[in-house]
Amino acid sequence: MREAGGLLTTLIAISLVITAGGASGSPRVDPETGRIRMLMIGETGSSNQEATYFLLSDPMVDLTIIPAGDVADVETSKRFVRIYLPRTRKKLTTNFDVIELFDFVPYVLTDLHIKWMHDAIRDAGLGLALVEMSWYAVSDWTGNDAAAWMATVLYDAYPCDMVIGKQNGITYYMDIVLNDPLVDIPGLDKVQITGVGQHGIQKAREGSKVYTVWSLKKEHAIVGGQYGSGTTLMIPMGWDNVPPETEGNWDYYVDFVLNHAYYVARVPLPEDLNLARSIRLAFNEYLTRRTIAASLIEFIGKFGANTDTIEVMIADLGTQKERAQKLYIEGDFESSWEVLKEVLQGFQGLSEESMKLKERAFFWIYLVEWLAVTGTLLFCGMVLWSLMVRRRLYRQVEITRARGSS
Repeated sequence: MREAGGLLTTLIAISLVITAGGASGSPRVDPETGRIRMLMIGETGSSNQEATYFLLSDPMVDLTIIPAGDVADVETSKRFVRIYLPRTRKKLTTNFDVIELFDFVPYVLTDLHIKWMHDAIRDAGLGLALVEMSWYAVSDWTGNDAAAWMATVLYDAYPCDMVIGKQNGITYYMDIVLNDPLVDIPGLDKVQITGVGQHGIQKAREGSKVYTVWSLKKEHAIVGGQYGSGTTLMIPMGWDNVPPETEGNWDYYVDFVLNHAYYVARVPLPEDLNLARSIRLAFNEYLTRRTIAASLIEFIGKFGANTDTIEVMIADLGTQKERAQKLYIEGDFESSWEVLKEVLQGFQGLSEESMKLKERAFFWIYLVEWLAVTGTLLFCGMVLWSLMVRRRLYRQVEITRARGSS
């Protein structure tokens, strides 16, 4: 526990030298690891994987996902809720720091679950992120029925009021109206941030902050606020609404995604955004390369190759990655970046060693196949030679007298 206390002290001290953004108060993180324990409930389909992958790979975020919304039917969603949602309010408040609700209606949750969330935000300081939760009322359960959420106690925690039956003017861009690290990201006001064009209208409540507005009619878009001891944030469009071109070409998309999690957890946002972006992408690349390496080990292991060497290399790289993660959480970005560069270089050696093992395993496969093919060819050749060439050694069977007389 002494280490945990030291880690929290470090995080708080970092806030003195890093711009803290619009969120105020001490960071809401795991006292043991310093990470943001995030519970995401809602859409987790393939169209959201880019954003979800950023959250999974970031060293500051410990993500738990409960599928709901249009990715599962009602009963399946309820089953996931029963399995993964904490069984008591105390466990919810002690096991998580942030709750993210993403484009689904409350029918898969019980009134008790919603009350626990409300109390955890108000009394225990959990953060609340609302992503694509501002649609005007619709009848399909898979849609985001804003009116259904407005009928729950959790609506009290929203940083804005919903306007039922109306949408913002058709636009694909946002304007930044409050200079804050949450949205002070290069290109945010110039990239197409949504491919849908219209979303539900929300109006910031008294005391809340409007960070961006829709560019056409200036309706409120990204809105943040406080509820009790918890920090809240409304992002009108979902991660699945962001066009693929923006995901692929906007260099700072990773920061846009991660900033909202840091914000509601009151974790200071990095001052050197370019360095933070390089580190975040490097952690993302590590996760990808680690997955590929594990698949390759499984593949070549099926052919009898001894994979002990590359398994040791992966373990060593994992240890270095954990060190880089610890430095990142402590706010020592430069040291974390130096360690990560060594880790990514190490994957090059791992790839070369894996290729050697694969080629060695395949050599014996190719040799056995060559022997089998060659042996078959020789056998068939011998049979063919015996039947076609050596047939002159055998005399033709003559017709017997008995057969001829008949």
